[in-house]
This record gives sequence, structure tokens and C-alpha cells, in this order.
Amino acid sequence: MDRAAAERLAGLMEEARPTRPEGVLTAMLLADGDLVRLVAVWRDRETLDRYLAETPVSRGTELMREVGVEPEVRVVDVLDLG
Repeated sequence: MDRAAAERLAGLMEEARPTRPEGVLTAMLLADGDLVRLVAVWRDRETLDRYLAETPVSRGTELMREVGVEPEVRVVDVLDLG
């Protein structure tokens, strides 16, 4: 994704903040050149799994499609060190 698309996506994410799924603690864009990742940190895996089972298209996928990008979705576990 080019810089302009990444900036549009960042704007859409900010606009969509009030409609962010309940279990999302934070969301961010990680950019390294043309590689841009939308990262959402969920409260727990159970909440994410329930959301994905109930939602035909995730909010992040919707936002990326709005800027012309078909995302590759990956779920990774994060260790809670707190």
C-alpha cells in the first residue's frame, strides 16, 4: 500500500473509532515502506473468536477495502506480561 492509501486508512480508522468492536483495546498502523499492517489488540482470544464467528467481514477488513487493499488476515497470540 502506498503512503497516500496508508494516510487515508489512518483517517478512516480515526473516524471509525466510535464504532470499533467492543473487545478491541487499541488499533494501530505499522508501516515499513509499502508494507502496512493494521494491528488490533483484543481483550482476549475468546472475544476475538466470538467476534469473527458473528461478523461476516471484520471492521479492519472493511476499512482496508475502502482504500483498495485486500488484506491478508493473521491472528497471533500476544503474551500478557502485566
